[in-house]
Amino acid sequence: MVFWHYLLPFVFFAALIIQLVYILGIFTGLLSHDDHKPDSEQKNKPGVSIIVAAWNELENLKELLPLLEAQDYPDFEIIVSDDRSVDGTYDYLLFNEGNFKKVKFVRIESLPSHFTAKKYAVTMGIKKASKEIILLTDADCRPSSNQWVATMVAQLSQGKDIVLGFSPYEYFDTRLNSLIRYETFQTALQYFSFALAKIPYMGIGRNLMYRRELFWVTNGFSSHHGLLGGDDDLFVNEASNKDNVAVCISSDTHMISEPKKTWSEWITQKRRHLSVGKRYKFRDKFLLGSLAISHLISWFWVLPAFFIKPDWFEAPEWSRIPTYLLDDHNLQDFYPYNDWMRLVTFVFFVWLLIRWIVLAKANNKLNNTISSWKIPYYDMLYAVYYLIFGLITLFSNPKKIKWR
Repeated sequence: MVFWHYLLPFVFFAALIIQLVYILGIFTGLLSHDDHKPDSEQKNKPGVSIIVAAWNELENLKELLPLLEAQDYPDFEIIVSDDRSVDGTYDYLLFNEGNFKKVKFVRIESLPSHFTAKKYAVTMGIKKASKEIILLTDADCRPSSNQWVATMVAQLSQGKDIVLGFSPYEYFDTRLNSLIRYETFQTALQYFSFALAKIPYMGIGRNLMYRRELFWVTNGFSSHHGLLGGDDDLFVNEASNKDNVAVCISSDTHMISEPKKTWSEWITQKRRHLSVGKRYKFRDKFLLGSLAISHLISWFWVLPAFFIKPDWFEAPEWSRIPTYLLDDHNLQDFYPYNDWMRLVTFVFFVWLLIRWIVLAKANNKLNNTISSWKIPYYDMLYAVYYLIFGLITLFSNPKKIKWR
């Protein structure tokens, strides 16, 4: 037991220190970030090709395409990559039933054996594109304003090739929806903050911009074309460097997405998303792994650390409970134990308070995606999420995960 009296406190306090390094050293970068504003006077703005890969998404396209056509930007086109749809999407696009002026489409009749559906659809859409900037989204997303394209483009200052956007999920009053939105907030907080710290590692395909030339120079999805996921995060992981990535957090550029409605659908989606993490650069796997593990330990190690009785610990005199109070209540044997308990409690709640404050401010920067007062509760559930999906991802084969 003496061994545990040293190991448990060391692991617990080390995890909290690692957490504070990330919280104060990485996450706070988002708090001071401001997007570049679109320049209405700027001439010769780059052309933008909006790519939407769609499989049986007719009803979503009927809602999305008018919103995309209404974007306030001088030079853009919309390309729908119709991935073997059988719901009338082809006829809708062929006969231009929406009377669109900027919509083009490419019809995919069959899928090559070496390519997964989403990546092939996106690749065909980019081949069809005639503009120099590619802007990706999904058919079930909706732009929050007509400034989406203009504001995303404004972040493409000199030397930037990639812009990471935000895609929060629509609100529903369910426990699952709250957890989904918190997990989405945490994911965005991490990839935005790491990118601002010049350690970019991923983006999301629901709201992602990059130069078309970059796609071809880096050979697109060739290194992972057989994996179901990764058309967004693996591409960014390979094509990004410390200088070529910008972030865009303006509420005008949020792409609101439809969340999964059942636990089974969400679990399948997360398995697909997380499975490709094994293909990240070693640096990114190490950083994200240490962040996740320290978060787990901070929540779940506190009780074991709380209930040990380390003989080596002695509280400073000024913090000690007066002896006469213990004597009066016959608690003499409780004294050293009580000192240790107070230390663990104090350190844990200081960490939790700092984390709560920083995350609440980040939540405000992202247009209050979640309820800030619920952050501690959902942060604990997020630790459970880390544990469960971490084990699932560790022992899963990404090639066997289903797409649909």
